[in-house]
Amino acid sequence: MLKFFSSPLQPDEFVTQLKSFVDEEEIDCGSPTQFAGERPVIGRFETRRFTLHRRAGIHWILWWLTPGQWFKPYLNGNVTAGDSGSRIALTGGTPVAVKILWVLILLGVSGLIATWTMFSYPYNLSHDPAHSARNFLAGIVLLNLLSGVLVLLPIIGWLQTRFHIADIVTELQRHLDLKQID
Repeated sequence: MLKFFSSPLQPDEFVTQLKSFVDEEEIDCGSPTQFAGERPVIGRFETRRFTLHRRAGIHWILWWLTPGQWFKPYLNGNVTAGDSGSRIALTGGTPVAVKILWVLILLGVSGLIATWTMFSYPYNLSHDPAHSARNFLAGIVLLNLLSGVLVLLPIIGWLQTRFHIADIVTELQRHLDLKQID
């Protein structure tokens, strides 16, 4: 997602207003959501850049065990001075590094199981011919099962977090009087 907005506020005022309704990303192990504060949006701020994400609705230990945490989308913003206020560029989604890592895990697991199945078949055929077909079929079933699970987990993560970016953008528009630039 890439969207551009304008705001009547100057860049420094914009960031100050943004901080007024967003909790700073500060770890609090005593909090059930892992972060200090109670606001629905959590953010990291630099001078004119920010990164926002939604607060989890369940206890943080349970949230870390779900695909929603693994594929959690972030909204990155860059505020620049415009003609009459600020120009805000928003990009959002799951980080590219997470996507690449997940593809590597999927390819690695699939390749490992396929290689094991393929290279163990001649040995099984020579030393245990009665069970070689069953072992080969078990390798194929395991390959399909694990590949299916590794494809299903990102889909579950997307289903859990599919409205997070839209909710954050709505909050920004509501609190900061943003107008979308086409």
